[in-house]
Amino acid sequence: MNILICSAGRRVKLIQFFKEELHKVGGKVIAVDCDRTAAALYHADLYEVVPRIDHPEYISHIKSLCNKYKIKGVLSLIDPELTLLARVKDELKKDGIVTLLSEKDVVDICYDKYLTYKFLQKHHIPSVPTYIDISEVIKDLNNNTIDFPLILKPRKGSASIGIHKVTSIKELEEAQNRHREFIIQPFITGEEFGADCYIDLLNKKTINIFLKRKITMRAGETDKSIAVKDPELKQIIENLIRILQPVGPIDIDCFKTESGYVVSEINPRFGGGYLHAHESGQNFIKNIIENIKGKENAIQQNDYKVGTTMIKYDHFLVV
Repeated sequence: MNILICSAGRRVKLIQFFKEELHKVGGKVIAVDCDRTAAALYHADLYEVVPRIDHPEYISHIKSLCNKYKIKGVLSLIDPELTLLARVKDELKKDGIVTLLSEKDVVDICYDKYLTYKFLQKHHIPSVPTYIDISEVIKDLNNNTIDFPLILKPRKGSASIGIHKVTSIKELEEAQNRHREFIIQPFITGEEFGADCYIDLLNKKTINIFLKRKITMRAGETDKSIAVKDPELKQIIENLIRILQPVGPIDIDCFKTESGYVVSEINPRFGGGYLHAHESGQNFIKNIIENIKGKENAIQQNDYKVGTTMIKYDHFLVV
């Protein structure tokens, strides 16, 4: 059972976790990235350097690698590539390859941050107010519904790239002129929380919900976190999953404000903080292997210890 991990980047520990589980069943991890210096490549069983995801032949290249390495499952670790894989999910399925990803409509909702907000609003799930029209922002500023500072970010961005804090209407208008597709949100000062979840590919049940309070972030990823259990937050996450109906690994970001929790982003992939969940016994990779075998997983949502702290640190590699 070989699994292809696309856009592996610097997710070294995740690659190692996959190797540990796949080696138990005689499988291998094949990692690919467009950057030859992507650290995770050198920790996989096998690796290849591929074109950028915007190359017209990228998907054809991935399909050929699936054939070359007898791949049984494929996933990506970056948001922009998820939409590409979602489009060919049925094609890959015909070749016996499981795409470890939600359906295209779910991926599209999650990737477009304004669609995410509209979805959450439609289903009465608490969310961060989100705007795409600067006139609506100015109106709510005048009504004291929101206040500066505001956060401006790409509508389809990832990894916290292109995020700006603005403190005046002039700055907002200048930022608008520099960016084509963007969203505007109030700056949230509450504590940040995350949920790492796994939804079974076969029975569509939520197998894992691991909750953590984020202590620090770096480059859009959780750098330090503390495991928590909170019935209120868990209920919000369960309700969101029930309505959205994703499958596979999913990462949900939330803030705790004075009025309660609000959902800020949904990433239908392994989140950067998954390492904490895995080391706490929430083994999504084992679940994936069982699903590829055609076996359903048993629910284990609360099977972890509260108070454990994940601390990431730097390492290096010379190649």
